[in-house]
Amino acid sequence: MVARRRLVVLFGGRSAEHDVSCMSARHVLAAVDTGHYEVVPVGIGLDGCWSLAAD
Repeated sequence: MVARRRLVVLFGGRSAEHDVSCMSARHVLAAVDTGHYEVVPVGIGLDGCWSLAAD
């Protein structure tokens, strides 16, 4: 078995494009081959706080 590479999907942020970034991240998360990648979604809130997000 080949080890999966870790893929961080960073999204959100304190800009006016926050919602667009979140929607883009959803599409990326839906398209990733989880057999090859360990996905780590990290969101940045409108307040600038970073957090691990649910898939």
